[in-house]
Amino acid sequence: MTWLRTCIKGLLASRGLKLYRYDRAQVIPANVPDPQAYVFPQYCYRYYRPWVAAEYEAWFGPEVLERTMLSRQKLYFLLKCLRQTLRVPGDVFEAGVGSGGSSRLMLQCLLRSKSSKRMWLLDTFEGYRKVDAAKDGAHVKLDQCRCDTREQVARLLANDRIEVNLIQGLIPATLEQVRAEALCFAHIDVNLYEPTLAATRFGLSRLSPGGFMVFDDYGWPATYGARQAIDEACAGSGFEVISLPDSTQAFLVKNA
Repeated sequence: MTWLRTCIKGLLASRGLKLYRYDRAQVIPANVPDPQAYVFPQYCYRYYRPWVAAEYEAWFGPEVLERTMLSRQKLYFLLKCLRQTLRVPGDVFEAGVGSGGSSRLMLQCLLRSKSSKRMWLLDTFEGYRKVDAAKDGAHVKLDQCRCDTREQVARLLANDRIEVNLIQGLIPATLEQVRAEALCFAHIDVNLYEPTLAATRFGLSRLSPGGFMVFDDYGWPATYGARQAIDEACAGSGFEVISLPDSTQAFLVKNA
């Protein structure tokens, strides 16, 4: 079966996807209050999937796909939402840079649009440095999600036009280093409860009218702590969080 596994992995890689082992024991953490809402897809149709079309090959090159755990579908939605905010006042913010693939995609978008927006990009660049078993789940461990170093990501994002600010350390402490009075776009992808709560509140307080905020892993049960934090941050704020089940993302828009 090794050859079959190799063929499947190769086919998935050609589409910007990766194969992970399915762990039934950790799918629904004990603190999820609505496990019945986490269901498997019931049907498989030949749907329109623009993220695999040829026009996006130039966007989803190896400098993006090989440096992110986001699928093409997630990257497509991220790109589409960012493009909606290019004329909205404010900078671009990302909490959870990882190896920089999503940051690189956003940078490409700004460069191609001749934007002068600044980028504020936060990560520990050392994986999880603090976890809360009660909020994040007992399956989450220190040092998980370790990606490229800050120096490697800095080289990936080096350019002579867009100001890129890479901020290393734990959220919320590092948020005070973000010198942006307004944000047009925010991408939150830190998986854990505490940094997600702080980053979401920070983004909401600075999001310009017409601005977008995109959340990764909102619908993934193993990262329920992030969903809980997002819902808590948005409760009573007038912001409506819209879930995208197929990609596990969610987003919101600040009304003009």
